[in-house]
Amino acid sequence: MTTDLSPTPADDAPRAVPKWTPWAVTAAAAGAHVLVFVDKGLLGIVAKPIRAEFGMSATTYGMISSATYLLTMISCLLIGLSGRRISTRVVLLGCGLLCTIGQIPAALAAGAVMLVLSRVVVGTAEGPTVPLAHNAAYSWFPADRRGMPAAVITSGASFAKIALLPVISLLVVAFGWRIGFVAIGVIAVVWTTVWFFIGRPGPYAGSDHSAGGASSSDRSWMRGLRTPTMLACLFATFAQGALAAVVFTWLPSYFQNGLGYSATTAGVLFALPSVAGVGALVLIGGIGDRLMRAGASAKVGRGRVGGICLLLSGVVLAAIPAIDAPVVAVAAVTLGYGFSVAVNTVTFPVVSELFSASRRAGALAMITAASAAAGIVSPLVAGRLVDTAAAPGSGYTASFLVFGTLLAVGGLIFALAVDPSRDRAVRA
Repeated sequence: MTTDLSPTPADDAPRAVPKWTPWAVTAAAAGAHVLVFVDKGLLGIVAKPIRAEFGMSATTYGMISSATYLLTMISCLLIGLSGRRISTRVVLLGCGLLCTIGQIPAALAAGAVMLVLSRVVVGTAEGPTVPLAHNAAYSWFPADRRGMPAAVITSGASFAKIALLPVISLLVVAFGWRIGFVAIGVIAVVWTTVWFFIGRPGPYAGSDHSAGGASSSDRSWMRGLRTPTMLACLFATFAQGALAAVVFTWLPSYFQNGLGYSATTAGVLFALPSVAGVGALVLIGGIGDRLMRAGASAKVGRGRVGGICLLLSGVVLAAIPAIDAPVVAVAAVTLGYGFSVAVNTVTFPVVSELFSASRRAGALAMITAASAAAGIVSPLVAGRLVDTAAAPGSGYTASFLVFGTLLAVGGLIFALAVDPSRDRAVRA
């Protein structure tokens, strides 16, 4: 069965399903996040050995990382423009297979060209994966209960870094960097198999029974994209995506070259922000859902709560250049970046409420495209800062200052501008 995103009659009541089914689909959707983010995290783990083997500058390696985000953005935009004419289940199966195939050139790479080719293929696969995973899970939940599913799905990224990346880091230290790409290929095969058996549409896949008054007819796609709520979601996601791309590409190198930790220790420390991230996801998603079920609007439950979280995260990260003690710097990265990953628990539910169900997948893809667009540029910028830095660690800390400040601005805008109820009325 495929996930049909075409509208169903507005008077269709959500069908009765076993209680475990929505969460089983959500867990499978979280597995998609595990796949995407363990792959992104691998780039940080193998940065130092790849640069040493091929004699790459930090700027060149940043370009390889950026290749992933370029194709991610393009494939997200294609999904967004295709709107209701896509099958969530089939596209996600294709993404899993493509991610598997894309690891082969990297595992066999003899230079930068094959690494770029690998990232292009994998980036194409990863683009639709995140928004469609959310869309598949949201088809099983009404709008006032999507914060926790969003938190569970997004926690897949944290699970990848807590449970899998330290293991892969040990494999890389023991057997070389190529084994990391082989491991990702195996994970992709496992997830694709699971999704084949579990992924299917829920009762909210084709009609919006819970959007607080939003009609299931398609009013105005472009007007919806230009609302203050959507623009705030795009900017906040762009800001956090820029930071995330820098962290995935350069954080282990910062721990080694900037703070003096060993490669093995850096691989373990790389998981710490994800530990904080799990707590942030449950906290922010849970607070938002509780507030909305108690009668608060999404403006408060998603906008204010999420915006303040992102603002504080950005401020903490921007302060890292002023920190001298390595332990304190690790703590600042852990809390600042860890809490920033809660962005998807607020932006994705807001966007799913703003747009009708038939346009939900496309709108979520636009959000992911904004994050990917940031990832095209930010690793290059950070790599350039590292190459031109006067001291070994100052380029990394300058990156935290730049992208932490951007995140703080994004959080402030999000807190002030998000109001899906208002913007649905504007589109009516």
